[in-house]
Amino acid sequence: MSNPIVSDLRLKPIFQLSDDELRERLRPAYKAMKQKAFDNGSYITYYDPHVCPTESHAVHEYSDRKELIWMDDNFKEHIIKTL
Repeated sequence: MSNPIVSDLRLKPIFQLSDDELRERLRPAYKAMKQKAFDNGSYITYYDPHVCPTESHAVHEYSDRKELIWMDDNFKEHIIKTL
């Protein structure tokens, strides 16, 4: 059975959605993308202002761990620590 809230949000134009509504509308696609990456032994990368001290830092999230990485000027990634 489908979720009526998500169905209702799909009928509303994207520019009329609040931040929370947009997050909820995108949640199924994000979960599927994340699971596909994990199933393939890969990871997802994102910026988290709570743990990334600069814009040169990012989080690599694997199915079993998260790592804070830093990218140098030559685009080489360096693992700073496991989160």
